[in-house]
Amino acid sequence: MRRHAGTGLLGLLLVMALGSASLVGGETEAVAAKSTPRAHAPRAAAVGVSDQVRLGDPASEAAHRLRTSGATARTACHVEAGQITESYIARVVRRGGRFSVRLAVDRSRPLTLQVREVRPNETWGQPYGFRLLLDGIPHYVRDARIPDPGGGPYSSFFLDTADPEVLRDGVVVVTVEGTSAEPAYLTEIWAYTDLPAMVHDQGMRVPDRVIFVLGQDHRGEAYFRSRLDYVRDHVHESSDVGLGMAVLDYFPVRTKEQMRANYELWLRLSREYGLPFAIESTSDWEGTPSRIPDGKGGTFGDIRYQQILWSPQDRTGPDKDVYQGQRLDELLGDRYEPRYGLSVPNIWGSTPWLTWRDPDLNAYLEQKANESLELIRALAWDLQRQGEGDRLLDFSTTMESTYWSKRDGKGVADQAYTDYNDGVERRDLYADFNPSTVAAARADGVELDPTDGLSEAEKRWLYKNQSYPQQLFADIFYAGLPRERVEAGPDGVRYPTDMRRHNVHAEVYSRMQEPYWADTHPSSIQGVVQHARPGAEYITLDDYTKGGFAHLQRMREFGRIANPNLENSVSGYGPDKTLLLRQTYVNGSRYTSIYNWQETGPDAAAAWVNAFIDDMHPFDVDRSAPPNGRLPGLRTVTTTFTAGDVRLANHVDVRVERIGRPTPLRLTLSDDEGRIVAMRHLGAAEVPTSGWATFGIPVVALERGQDYTVTVEQVAGDGVPAYAFPTVDGDLALRVGLDMPTERDRSLVIQWRRDAADAIRHISADIGPDDTRSRDLLREAKARLTQGRYVEAYRLAMRADVLRYPVLYQVRATTSPAALKPFPVAVSPSVDVDVDVTAHHPGRSLTLTVRGYAAGTASVSLRGFGSNPTVVVDDVPVPTRVERGRVTFTVDLPDTSPRHVRVDRAPAAPR
Repeated sequence: MRRHAGTGLLGLLLVMALGSASLVGGETEAVAAKSTPRAHAPRAAAVGVSDQVRLGDPASEAAHRLRTSGATARTACHVEAGQITESYIARVVRRGGRFSVRLAVDRSRPLTLQVREVRPNETWGQPYGFRLLLDGIPHYVRDARIPDPGGGPYSSFFLDTADPEVLRDGVVVVTVEGTSAEPAYLTEIWAYTDLPAMVHDQGMRVPDRVIFVLGQDHRGEAYFRSRLDYVRDHVHESSDVGLGMAVLDYFPVRTKEQMRANYELWLRLSREYGLPFAIESTSDWEGTPSRIPDGKGGTFGDIRYQQILWSPQDRTGPDKDVYQGQRLDELLGDRYEPRYGLSVPNIWGSTPWLTWRDPDLNAYLEQKANESLELIRALAWDLQRQGEGDRLLDFSTTMESTYWSKRDGKGVADQAYTDYNDGVERRDLYADFNPSTVAAARADGVELDPTDGLSEAEKRWLYKNQSYPQQLFADIFYAGLPRERVEAGPDGVRYPTDMRRHNVHAEVYSRMQEPYWADTHPSSIQGVVQHARPGAEYITLDDYTKGGFAHLQRMREFGRIANPNLENSVSGYGPDKTLLLRQTYVNGSRYTSIYNWQETGPDAAAAWVNAFIDDMHPFDVDRSAPPNGRLPGLRTVTTTFTAGDVRLANHVDVRVERIGRPTPLRLTLSDDEGRIVAMRHLGAAEVPTSGWATFGIPVVALERGQDYTVTVEQVAGDGVPAYAFPTVDGDLALRVGLDMPTERDRSLVIQWRRDAADAIRHISADIGPDDTRSRDLLREAKARLTQGRYVEAYRLAMRADVLRYPVLYQVRATTSPAALKPFPVAVSPSVDVDVDVTAHHPGRSLTLTVRGYAAGTASVSLRGFGSNPTVVVDDVPVPTRVERGRVTFTVDLPDTSPRHVRVDRAPAAPR
């Protein structure tokens, strides 16, 4: 069940802290740190962003009273993620360096700090460490022995406190100390007052969705119904996680008529089963246009369009490097040597893997995508007219961006080629060296030549090239998906608050690929592109890509995420797939599409999907049975546990009984190598008199089967133990759990901020010289973004997109005028109509189109054009009349074709 504002772990801590504040006694490190007088803190906001410091920015650092010593400095550079290059400023800190800043906080509400790091691309995989103190008390440690997971440039962790000792004076001193020779790079720190209430009040909470892909578009209605019957009868849903259906749309190999028939069928099934539906546009696998004529005497499966591979184990030679009579040596010319090869034959019906850089192939894919989008445009507007605008779900970028590559025998299913290669396996495979790819790299100043080994520049280019097709389709869908219409009626107008064109997700395959084949360089970050939201066929299991949860956290820094393809076969163990759903959920996922799921047997989808939907707060360790023992008189206690199937945690709970004066406690969680995984400090007022002490920690990934040690220590109290610790069968009473809604809230804050910033940037590039209203709205959106009103900023940007020309309206049949605000025109149609205002010059002219959904008429009334304007419909003048002070005329709608209307103010009569 969805939580309300102020509840959850942080709210409970605040209740305990404020309720027992009078019991605090004795000076601690925190009190000592605060004994030095400080400048008066600015008054913090009631709920929301109370303060923010941009580290590395001289003005912001000065405003937050930066203090430094030792090895710390400002830095500025840029990072790359997919098709995006961004500059950054940061403060670096190494071993022996420290800095501190002061942030304003609310004195009476819980505090959450978000600390954002950046890792320059060349540092991915390097171990580094630092620790962070609040008012002189350690609250966070990044163990210097733990390597950076890579997978993206940005990451954030969150720290919560409701300790009155921290909050009481309205200022928190944040100190960062370096602990390694490799520097940490910190870019920003935000202070949030009551983050759960902020998320609630701003309307940030949106549900996740599990979408069941029914199968290929050629499967037919009976097959789809059998799959839908299973979903209806066996799969649960909740207010936190909805359901949906989808079908694979092989648009590159379908005619427009076939697509239309498919979309109509899927819509009918969607309505019948009460599930919204997605059109899963697919341009690879069975959507590969290998048999489609290319207009040049061949097909798009010809060798010139295929990925060209290189393997040190390839020995086929020129007479076998042939596809349907087409020779590879003729394509490559002087570049050819026998270690080059093809992706065929393969076990997938010898479907060739195509290159991403051929302009003719890409032009064809764009043409077919636009054919699909033309149908989708009409479908989306018709659904909006019928009050079903949410029935059609979001889109993704149609392909996985998979190189046909391997490393040391792991990777693509290349076994069919082994027989073709005289029984020798191509254990190492590199792609793509198609002439069009080589030419594209050369245009960027990089010469691709695998025969002498790949340089770092070549690797970097090939790695980024995975994002190129994602960008191609992101641009196509951004331009081709329709803007939702303004709904106008006698009672006013309703603007859309979001649009599909701003919710296209990338679909890159997330696992390791060449050229790096390293956990630190997964393909997931290549799903970061312009005009789309991040997305990946996300897999974090160790036989695919280790560290995937950290990579997912880095993806969320670029906005709302999705998993457009969770392949059932990634594991035959249901809890593995439950884990993947949980990982994406807590990182703010909007949906996961499940492919090739099973209805029966031990891997039936309902079991592992329902395990996710039904339990939003799973525990990996739960020693909550009634205690039957206690550990008295100890200042430090330890216990161990073995991680189970949940494999994620954001809080550790320990039972306590106070036997002395209330004092702070610190919990440390360490792995079997003694490395600190997480730590949390609770102020004396945050520790209950008796019961569970909840140590909220930044979310961490645990490894199933690994042993972890929990240490709880009293950090003050003059050597006198203050607590006894109840036990269950000799073990410390302990719970290790994942509060998924709390963790999702944090991700949503990150994502709404980035989504708003990106929407403002994208729409700013779209508006024309006459779009003054949109320009004003974007200025207002920027102001809201600066104020920390992220949802408002995003929705103002959406309104700016709506109100740029042409401005699109929808009016239901009505006898009362429906004003097309903000324009001085109203429409009273006898049938439902779409009205597009294409230009308006106040007091001079107006142009619009009117299209009916059936034959009828539309009465149009105007103000501001004088009493006798000239009105022309499809180049034919129409008479006007004056009714109630408005100039009125009628547009006949004999069919559903658009009628073009122009209104001009009559010239003034000569004097």
